[in-house]
Amino acid sequence: MNRGLYISATSLATNQRKLDVLANNLANVNTTGYKKDVSLTESFPEKLLSRIKDTKPKVRRTGENQIDYEQIGEVHRARTPNGYFVVRTPYGEDSYVKEIQFIIDDEGYLRTYYKDDKGEYKTDYENYITDGAGNPIQGAGNLEGLLDEIVYHPPSHVIGTMNAGVKFKKIATDYSPGNLIETGGTYDLALIGEGFFKIQGEEGDTYYTRDGSFLVNEEGYLTTLRGEMVLGTGGPIAIDGEEVEINSDGVVRVDGNVVGSLDIVDIENKEFLRKIGDNLFQMEVNENGEEIPAEEVPFEGDVLQGALEGSNVNAISEMVEMITLLREFEAGQRAIRVQDEMLEKASNEIGRV
Repeated sequence: MNRGLYISATSLATNQRKLDVLANNLANVNTTGYKKDVSLTESFPEKLLSRIKDTKPKVRRTGENQIDYEQIGEVHRARTPNGYFVVRTPYGEDSYVKEIQFIIDDEGYLRTYYKDDKGEYKTDYENYITDGAGNPIQGAGNLEGLLDEIVYHPPSHVIGTMNAGVKFKKIATDYSPGNLIETGGTYDLALIGEGFFKIQGEEGDTYYTRDGSFLVNEEGYLTTLRGEMVLGTGGPIAIDGEEVEINSDGVVRVDGNVVGSLDIVDIENKEFLRKIGDNLFQMEVNENGEEIPAEEVPFEGDVLQGALEGSNVNAISEMVEMITLLREFEAGQRAIRVQDEMLEKASNEIGRV
């Protein structure tokens, strides 16, 4: 079977999911407090290619690798002219690569990384650098010497590597601020700066949101439009009076009397926040079924009464990216069509000879 068909198919499948993400962003271009999603993709692991019918493979001489190594800040880079570095994916698959780029995580392991919205390095769900036998490497001291020792030298029948195409890795959320929209509403609140309103669901679960479209329910409590309680530092906030003022610190005054203070926090580990619908975020649940604790820190921005934060989706840039994706999708379709025609000729014409 033509391997190119599978590689082209992975491109189509990945672009379809990226298109779904873009469509969802465009559908929420006017949604209050909406944060756009960004698609992250990566190639499948690089697998070793072997020469067919090599009955007497030999172990290559290792010699001196003389790897190229450099460190810039927290980032380490290394390249080997001979052999491969072995990288273990979160799914337990090994990838054989000539060049690696990594940082040292909190436990001392060498891992690939990404940057969050604050420019900080993160390693959750990232790959481990291993010794070739599946054991993650912990680094300290002479890293160049350590990397030189773990270079994997395959037998002589290995002639290179190949991957199976591209795959959709995950959806990340862009928490950059949206434009402020002045409404004049008493219970319309916008956050200036990084942070979230804390919301309590019917089951007592804690949610986070940037959507400050609030109201007072029949029982006199400040709630979201869907009825979830807006939390203050002392619990739900009761509103009983005519004149309501909410200052830049989130302090709520009713007829001149302080009745509570909005519980607004920033979250250090926002990479674990997950959208659950209705503009609400909740911390991710790990493999043990436990919610990952939110690393809450004090909100350092301001609260603006009588305004709402708009979506941070730029409709023009999203449309441009959508057009680019459609062209890539069409190119993938053409590639599959060409390979299908080649297979047809191989089976019908060459096979006849």
